[in-house]
Amino acid sequence: ASSGLFPTRRQALIQGGHPVHPGPQPGVIYAMLLDLAGEDEGLAAAGELQNPARDAAALTIVAVDLSTLKDPFIERPSYRAVHRRLWVGVKHASLYAELRAVAERWRARWIVVDATGVGAGLSSFLAAAFPLRVIPFTFTQASKSQLGWDFTALLDTGRWKEFDPASAPPEQAALQSAFFEQLTYCQFEILPGPARTIRWGVPEGARQPASGEVLHDDLLFSAALSTRLDEQDWKVAGQPALVRRPDPLKELDHVL
Repeated sequence: ASSGLFPTRRQALIQGGHPVHPGPQPGVIYAMLLDLAGEDEGLAAAGELQNPARDAAALTIVAVDLSTLKDPFIERPSYRAVHRRLWVGVKHASLYAELRAVAERWRARWIVVDATGVGAGLSSFLAAAFPLRVIPFTFTQASKSQLGWDFTALLDTGRWKEFDPASAPPEQAALQSAFFEQLTYCQFEILPGPARTIRWGVPEGARQPASGEVLHDDLLFSAALSTRLDEQDWKVAGQPALVRRPDPLKELDHVL
């Protein structure tokens, strides 16, 4: 049986009072969360997107609050959504340059990128432009299920907050409204088996009752990618985690 994954109670937990950030603010740590087009993205013979209405890229920029690291019951950062972007029908080759400019302008500490299918190319380009800052995420049945469990846990602990729509320009307020709409229509189903795998998202072909427009879940999955930020080393504020490889000479001296 399936039911709504984000009921009114859960949506109420993420209501925040902070303003939209029109640009980066001094002393704030930012991260970018990028969800790319669905599996049906591709190029037709003429070089155009096969399904421009679905081939959308959704970007959520969050301010990272490290104060909750000190809470012994949480010990993870909190995230405040401060800005959103949505590109419809833009090919990845064209999108790369704009995403790079956005990352540089916002001084993004981390960039979580959907690297599924055709997204692998864009993810690798961003990783080359921003070494040690790109976190690729590949959607599989197992990884998407875990993402759903992790995101609901993140929301239930109050670590995600939305901006005050009264402070937002019309474009940002409209994107936030679309995000809440996707939350409302998102369904989930727990599959049989001990793994407790969930299948979740806005049902394929779901439409808005008033306008009849097709509903998507790109903004929702963009936000859910924030859970990958929990896995990073935030012990040293303001510094990305570096992978330190052992020095073979020092290892040999230790053995001797």
